[in-house]
Amino acid sequence: MAGIEYIIFVVVFLGGLVPTLITLWLNEKVKGSVQNFFNKKLEELKKEHSKELSQFQAELNYLKSKENFKFTKLHERRFDVLQKTFEYLNNNLNLLASLTAPFKILPHGQNYDESEQLASQKYREAHNEFLKYFNHNSIYFDEETEALLLNFFRESGNIFNAYDQKQIYKSVGEKLDREGHINFANAHKKIPEIIHPLKKQIETKFRELLGE
Repeated sequence: MAGIEYIIFVVVFLGGLVPTLITLWLNEKVKGSVQNFFNKKLEELKKEHSKELSQFQAELNYLKSKENFKFTKLHERRFDVLQKTFEYLNNNLNLLASLTAPFKILPHGQNYDESEQLASQKYREAHNEFLKYFNHNSIYFDEETEALLLNFFRESGNIFNAYDQKQIYKSVGEKLDREGHINFANAHKKIPEIIHPLKKQIETKFRELLGE
């Protein structure tokens, strides 16, 4: 009788254990499936994010390269403008100095008045051409350099006007007053007093803009 009871106990015990084991096995199976699912999704997200990061980095590199290209072109353009401006500056100064010089060698076949009129016209055209170039390219100068160049135009224009008054009065049959004669005679002295120091300041600013 005891043997039968033992067998029944074992059967009941196993009958209760098997479902538990099956439940544990299913739980572990589900956990494994869920873990594999999340691991797969995580890898997919990593790949997707890595691709987006690579695209973003490529876009940044492109923008950086584009900005560097623009900066290089801007610097090249500024260099060209400074070079051309310096040529205009020297040409205008030389013409003004030649015009206002107290002693001149007249070109062959010209008298004094003809020579003065031609020299005045030549300077006036060069001055206007320089001013026009500056107005079209002033964006390439900083404020201080722009102010120096504007001052050059103003001072050189004042010197020219003081000297050219004699020709203007003469063309209408009038004469300069005493102050006009003094301004005419002293016009050439203003170039080393005013223009040369101003030109030196402009040269210094040009070197700064070029990065020296």
